[in-house]
Amino acid sequence: MKKINVLVAALGALGFMAQAQASVGFGQSQEDTTPHIKVGATKASSSSHGGSGNEPGIGVSSVRDGMLIGFSGLTRMAPADSNGIHNISMAGAPGSHSGMGVFHFSKVANADVYFGEWSETGNATDTTHTVYYAGKDITTNMPTDGTATYVVNGINQYSGDNALSGTLTADFGEKTLIGSMANTAMTISIDADIYADAKFEGDAKTDGLAGTTQGHFFGDSASSLAGYATFDDKSKDTAFGGSKQ
Repeated sequence: MKKINVLVAALGALGFMAQAQASVGFGQSQEDTTPHIKVGATKASSSSHGGSGNEPGIGVSSVRDGMLIGFSGLTRMAPADSNGIHNISMAGAPGSHSGMGVFHFSKVANADVYFGEWSETGNATDTTHTVYYAGKDITTNMPTDGTATYVVNGINQYSGDNALSGTLTADFGEKTLIGSMANTAMTISIDADIYADAKFEGDAKTDGLAGTTQGHFFGDSASSLAGYATFDDKSKDTAFGGSKQ
């Protein structure tokens, strides 16, 4: 009986670990180029970029075999600017950091949730341009009725003064997420469906271009969200995130 109890406890621990691992939600617009990024849950590591693991992270395929580095560590490496955006430019870096590229990302207030863009050079025409999000604590108690408004910011070809801003309204009864965000150069409209597993997917539009959007809700009762919109023109791809008002 003691051996059985030990086995049950071990299986329970494994189940908890699997559940915890699943609590990191993430997505990215592409990983077809060389180099490319990958977002997801970090692994525990004792290296200089290490951590406890199961944290939202990002890696570049050409650096340390794409090992994921926690966003929380990157925020300390590059403090946010006046728009709340962290900027890391390693374009043309030599040696082990070759191909590391240019990062612009932001953290959703009061949440371990991040969204941003990356490219190898930072140029608007760079075909490696990729938008992404990664966050901890996917919502497990999604509301089933009522509405909520999220104040969101977006990142697209960030240059220091062109962050997008807007609102998205979730109707949890109708299971829709609708709204827009804009800067002086573009407006992105979102019209998505909300799913019971805390995902949203649907349509995006900008400047007459039709695209798609997807993302996740995070935190207690969907307190925050993050996602991205993609288009055939990769230069228009935009990451966004925000908190419930």
